[in-house]
Amino acid sequence: MSVRPNILFIVADDLNAWIGPLGRHPQVQTPNIDRLAARSVVFERAYCPAPYCNASRMSVFTGLRPSTSGIYQNEPFFGQAGRAPTYFEQLRSAGYHLFGAGKVFHGYFDYRQAGAGRTDAPWIDMHAHDSLWDRFVHNTPEPMPPGRPLNRMFDFDRFDTVDPWNHHFDWGVLPDGREADMPDRLSVNAALDFLAAPPAGQPFFCAVGLYKPHLPWYAPKRFFDLYPLDSVVLPVVNEHDLDDVPPMARMWARTPDDHAAVLAAGQWREAVQGYLAAISYCDAEIGRLLDGLDASPAGRDTIIALWGDNGFHLGEKLHWRKFVLWEEATRVPLILSRPAGDAPGRVEAPVSLLDLFPTLCDLAGAPGIPGADGISLRPLMDGEATAPRPVLTTWQEGNHSLRHGSWRYTRYADATEELYDQAADPLEWTNLAASPAHAADLQALRTLLTGLV
Repeated sequence: MSVRPNILFIVADDLNAWIGPLGRHPQVQTPNIDRLAARSVVFERAYCPAPYCNASRMSVFTGLRPSTSGIYQNEPFFGQAGRAPTYFEQLRSAGYHLFGAGKVFHGYFDYRQAGAGRTDAPWIDMHAHDSLWDRFVHNTPEPMPPGRPLNRMFDFDRFDTVDPWNHHFDWGVLPDGREADMPDRLSVNAALDFLAAPPAGQPFFCAVGLYKPHLPWYAPKRFFDLYPLDSVVLPVVNEHDLDDVPPMARMWARTPDDHAAVLAAGQWREAVQGYLAAISYCDAEIGRLLDGLDASPAGRDTIIALWGDNGFHLGEKLHWRKFVLWEEATRVPLILSRPAGDAPGRVEAPVSLLDLFPTLCDLAGAPGIPGADGISLRPLMDGEATAPRPVLTTWQEGNHSLRHGSWRYTRYADATEELYDQAADPLEWTNLAASPAHAADLQALRTLLTGLV
């Protein structure tokens, strides 16, 4: 390939499968993701390598599972002797100009400092690695609304008594006057400036890391207005859902016991409204990126990749946040748009985010990383028949969940297990691991998992 396509790479933090093209919430409004999907291949069942920001992202960026790389949470990577290469380095060595903005590598806003001092939340880089990029624009402080917490679930006047889990467990309207200060707005502004004048004679890789819909769910009022509170649809929950899961899964689900706290405060509907509003805010920023790319001289020669780094629970299985191995925490958006003229489509087979960069390299005619755990999804994008492939998600060492066909099989470090048939039980309410009728299915999945880890 004499001239390689550009790549616009958009990652949204904690964006679960509640987007229009996936139909996982009946009210969500994502018109810009919808219009991207209309010209793209939508992977209906994409799964993260780990239900945690850093572990998932480092797996994507290296093509290595956590069990291969040893990155299960925040373990060091770049200081390791003989570390694996990243796909950023591969693309740069292949002649790509690398621009990035926002949360691409892992970092966080310091909500402890923001809550204790009643200030905006400063950004803390954990893995900046400016040397990987030709130019990188870092996050600015996140604006905080006055009177926090807006959900009144905690007492920030006695901030030392607030559990660190709850420093950002909040939702509500951000004053419109602060929208221009939102880090995602500024990251997109920087990317739009880049797209308006891309480097001449060189393909580019433009990465934009959007922080929303990560907690706290603060967004301008117009996004909350999309979801009138009295009509917000809540997830369907079984109050006995944890009765048949192993002790480790039960402990993860209730550490902290967010669901009980949200119910006691009467804030479930408000929280779901907040998450939906944050998704629609994220969608609006994605729309600005799409408009900027379409107006750019590179508009017709650019691959677009949109993905979320991990899923998120809002009460399903009596759990909130991520940090578990069930469907809502592991299922993510993955949408790939080839340059103008390629046909859109949908892929129903389970796939892994590990496959994202091998696919991008394949589409771009760029070298991949030998020995990576991911594979190219290009055959699926082209509609070719391929053999079903198990997809693995890992949370902390020794805990793995396999999605294969309609099955989810999970084995914990203590050898306890879960088994769900999603064709019959899409909400994962009935653990079949002890069912004699499914002993053969269980054994086949055990064998598959053993072959991967």
